[in-house]
Amino acid sequence: MPIFEYHCEKCGEEFERLVPKADSKVHCEKCGSGEVKKKLSTFAASVPSSNSCPAMGSCPSASGGCAHGGGCCCGGH
Repeated sequence: MPIFEYHCEKCGEEFERLVPKADSKVHCEKCGSGEVKKKLSTFAASVPSSNSCPAMGSCPSASGGCAHGGGCCCGGH
């Protein structure tokens, strides 16, 4: 079942709901109103860990390690 984000036009509540179909009728969790609008959701993106190379490209060091310190960013060398 997909999860969607909604905004209630009546009370302003924002909530998520698992629904069996994308066109399922949804009511506000707070006030019970059927005047809800599906929000545009975006996909989450992962953030590199603190020991990753900030350039996320080719490593400038000859040893294959990250020239900026920390972990390796160049294919595990």
